[in-house]
Amino acid sequence: MIINEKKTTLITGSVIFILSSMIYLMTVAHTTLFWDCGEFITTSYILGIPHPPGAPFYLMLGRLFSMIPFADDIGLRVNLISVFSSSATVLFLYLISARLIRNWRGEAKDNYDLLIIHASSAVGALTFAFTYTFWSSAVEAEVCGLKNIKILILQNICF
Repeated sequence: MIINEKKTTLITGSVIFILSSMIYLMTVAHTTLFWDCGEFITTSYILGIPHPPGAPFYLMLGRLFSMIPFADDIGLRVNLISVFSSSATVLFLYLISARLIRNWRGEAKDNYDLLIIHASSAVGALTFAFTYTFWSSAVEAEVCGLKNIKILILQNICF
């Protein structure tokens, strides 16, 4: 009996999103960091203009996060944008790689094929989630998480 593939995708994707979110939440910066983070936090709070190219969507989203009173420090509130957008990026990477493997190998004929598709996609997505460069931008106020998720959503739509 073959396990339902949609259910497997939903469960595995949920586990990947929750796991990466928990790890990022445990290591998120609780205030401002060096370089662009302080600038993005400040300009999000006052709706100012940071250095070019500006990132207006990030600033408006940062203003919304800075108004929600779930933490004392505004820096932490704005840093959480990167946490959740990076976790969503990892989720979309898993979904895209599972679809690519399914297209390359064909539909799953048995549970072994299902395991190959989803386990390899999950390992790839979690490996990417915990690389140094991605992790360091996932726990601070940077635009990278939103840029990555935008690219992956567009790629997912194009498939």
